[in-house]
Amino acid sequence: MKNKKIMYIAAGIVVLGILAYFVFNQLSKGDVTIEEKTVPKGGGGEDFQEVIIEIDEVRKEPIEMEFPSSMDEFDVQAAIHGMSHQKVQAKDKWGFLPLTQDRVTRLIEVVEENKSSYENSELYIRILTRWSNNDFSQADKDHNAIWELQGGNVGRATGILSAEEERKFIKEHFTVQVKEVTPE
Repeated sequence: MKNKKIMYIAAGIVVLGILAYFVFNQLSKGDVTIEEKTVPKGGGGEDFQEVIIEIDEVRKEPIEMEFPSSMDEFDVQAAIHGMSHQKVQAKDKWGFLPLTQDRVTRLIEVVEENKSSYENSELYIRILTRWSNNDFSQADKDHNAIWELQGGNVGRATGILSAEEERKFIKEHFTVQVKEVTPE
């Protein structure tokens, strides 16, 4: 009976932490701009091109405050999970975090600093390194690996969004500003 009570309290704390994390991220996001780039797909030549959508975000706080070196492993998982939603098809998606190069780069730094204390640091580094190289070909598998670590039971990724679907997702979940182009 006592163990059951402790289990309920622990579960409640985890749920509150998750809710706080997602509410904070929804309220603290700045405006984003999107840029589309054509890059080689899978190392192929010009005949194998794909469109990659990059987000740039006007930051309200330094990236080191959002992702401090002292981040616990669950928060790293939550950040990767939230960013993956921009790239994957899933019936349900909870939590959205713009997938930006500065977030990916900072998370790599944080994981490297905490490699010995994170149980799944190698997984995070593999995912984040691919993403830092604009390789989202396994984003659905990346999402599901993190989702399973978090005990997910709803919202398994079933594929990768097309550029058009990703653009629509970004416009639905983030405030997109027109990127100003300065003449040369």
